[in-house]
Amino acid sequence: MGEGQERAAARVGHPGFLSELAARAGRGGEVLLDRSRDARSQLAASRPPRRSSVLLLVAGTDLEDSQLVLEERGHCLRSQPGQFALPGGGVDPGDRDEVHTALREAQEETGLDPREVTVLGAFAAIPMPWRSQHVTPVLAWTPTRPPLRAQDPVEVERVVWARLTGEGSLTDPARRYRGLLDDRPVGPVFDLPDDAFVWGFTAMIIEQMLAGLGLDPVPWDAPVRQIPPERRRN
Repeated sequence: MGEGQERAAARVGHPGFLSELAARAGRGGEVLLDRSRDARSQLAASRPPRRSSVLLLVAGTDLEDSQLVLEERGHCLRSQPGQFALPGGGVDPGDRDEVHTALREAQEETGLDPREVTVLGAFAAIPMPWRSQHVTPVLAWTPTRPPLRAQDPVEVERVVWARLTGEGSLTDPARRYRGLLDDRPVGPVFDLPDDAFVWGFTAMIIEQMLAGLGLDPVPWDAPVRQIPPERRRN
């Protein structure tokens, strides 16, 4: 990043490559992942959906060195054991809002100090009718990678950082696939280094985040991968 770009980043509180995505998040109510059909199904649900948040935390001062934090869920959890996810969880009664939820959960799961990050905004809640849940993605940034690690091995197996660009990254063609679960299409898949296999709802959110940064989504004609058994348990 040049000197002029650094000064601009200091003024707005984040680097230039995040500007468009941050503007969308900062307006509030912007859709990151369109699941309007699911939303209609949710309206017909017999019980009100649970509210939760996930944190899209980007660390880095330019696109080439930036990374996104992910966590491998504990292998003994009842829900989605061993799957890779964004830090986050359900809204507690004492939470001020969904942003507070995302930061609190990230602190509990990874040791993140909320004072070390700049919150850039939150997107519209995404319906997950199969779980009767609404998930709000919260976008945040930090110039350097904070020293995160799993705080409770039962809940989180490990914390990993996924590069946005370059070899082994979320945009490396050799790491991007279209997923199949029992031969049923399940959207984008990122098969990252260190056995970080990302699919499902998390992969969909990440793909839309990348698109918001001007990076290409996973092409529809990308190679196909079956979801491995150890990453597919509900």
